[in-house]
Amino acid sequence: MVASPSRTPGDGPGPTHVTPEVMAQLSRISAELSPRVPELTRSVYEYLATRIAELGEEPTLLDLLSASIAGNIETIFHALQHGIAPDNLEPPVAAYEYARRLAQRGISVNALVRAYRLGQQRLLQSAYDFITANDELPVDLAPAVFQRLVDEVSEYIDWMSQKVALLYEQEREAWLANRTTARESQVRDIIKGGDVDAAAAAATLGYSLTARHVAVVAWTHHSAPETVDDLGRFTSAINAAGAAMGSPRSRLIISRDQDTAWGWITVPESWEYEESLGDRLDATDAVHLAFGSAHTGAEGFRLSHQEAMRVQNVCVAGRSPAALRSHDDPGMALVSLMSTDVEAAQDWVRSVLGPLAENSEANARHRSTLLTFLRHDLSYTATATAMTMHKNSIRYRVEIAVSLLGTDLGSNRLSIEAALYAHSYIFVPGEQIPG
Repeated sequence: MVASPSRTPGDGPGPTHVTPEVMAQLSRISAELSPRVPELTRSVYEYLATRIAELGEEPTLLDLLSASIAGNIETIFHALQHGIAPDNLEPPVAAYEYARRLAQRGISVNALVRAYRLGQQRLLQSAYDFITANDELPVDLAPAVFQRLVDEVSEYIDWMSQKVALLYEQEREAWLANRTTARESQVRDIIKGGDVDAAAAAATLGYSLTARHVAVVAWTHHSAPETVDDLGRFTSAINAAGAAMGSPRSRLIISRDQDTAWGWITVPESWEYEESLGDRLDATDAVHLAFGSAHTGAEGFRLSHQEAMRVQNVCVAGRSPAALRSHDDPGMALVSLMSTDVEAAQDWVRSVLGPLAENSEANARHRSTLLTFLRHDLSYTATATAMTMHKNSIRYRVEIAVSLLGTDLGSNRLSIEAALYAHSYIFVPGEQIPG
């Protein structure tokens, strides 16, 4: 590597000046070290394995790491022996392949570049030990020979680490794009229905279809503050929900657009939805979550997603400020079936509730009380306990609500209860309702 690459101000000091005698000695020593490549490879490999845990423990990765180290050391000694500049060298095939594989596994580029720096340190230490013990090297030339070795190896490592880092970034972007496309395509196929090869789908998605799933739709309203990493916010929100649900397994999350992501959370057979789940989530990022019910297998994957989509429709129609709504919320399963035609559903609610449908603080109290009364089987005592109010207050509110309905509860109870649920979900609070 006698002919060093061109340098610009700011690159740091160039290689030290050397005499032909120094270069001849360095060439000779490089030739003598070449047969020791396997030994040096093992020394560098063992050193890296103890210093960089991210490099992984899979046999295929470790084999590639060893081959990459060997290829780089062989190339360095070949270049030193014959005076070849880095720009005229061919990077080792194994080094490139190792960089590609790390990119595909999501291991950081920092771990890759750091391996080159630490490997350089270990190789130079071994070379120094060899030079100081070499009887054929005149003592007065040893410092200059070693300094030249340091300069040349540093040039090579700088050149090579830039190449593998660039290759890593290119491979990572391409791999992520291909993987994302494959995952989205697989998800669409599952949602459409038909036969699904669960094992093949799991390999593509990195998520098992045989488990019990809760599908999630995560979204932000268009008025939400813009952010550079929308998927990152959605991922954090879905993962936080999974943790709050006690899900020990990984989640499947894919981006739909800048405002929406789809997710699936694996839950155990014993898991049941609790209305308090939303209260345990941080809503400061303005991310809203719509849950489907829990179902099993590929069909459950599809069904829970369809439910979550309908729940989102309800939330958007009612401009729900809640961080989380679920298909398992009281009345939501029924109301979500109305979400395909919200305007028609609102008209039906008005026809059932009459003046009670009009938005006012008093009506809101009366609707809430009447719905709780119906949920507690027309028991004033149970309703009072649930709402922490006096029984006479409950009776008063119920009587007013019934008078506004213009009908008795017994003759149309099912429709009244459904209409009250629908009003709570698909009517925008405070919005005036035209007659």
